[in-house]
Amino acid sequence: AGENAESDSGGTTAECPQVDAADAIAISQERADMLIGFTESNAESCATSLGWAFRVGERDGESFALTADYSQQRVTVSVTNDLVTAVAVG
Repeated sequence: AGENAESDSGGTTAECPQVDAADAIAISQERADMLIGFTESNAESCATSLGWAFRVGERDGESFALTADYSQQRVTVSVTNDLVTAVAVG
């Protein structure tokens, strides 16, 4: 326990969910939202461990140009002060 909290700066421990075979078909918004509150690096590590593609769409109010393709195995996160504040599947 705590393996995902090594660089947690918020004082709370965010836990990466268990692998779910259904994610290979489509990540549910409910599961994607589990990344909210993670630091950016912990969210990326968690997503990678789950087999999810990961990208940052917005950081501290700056939006990034993204490809227009849609992937149900990818999460796009918004980050504020190094914490994930929103997650979109696709």
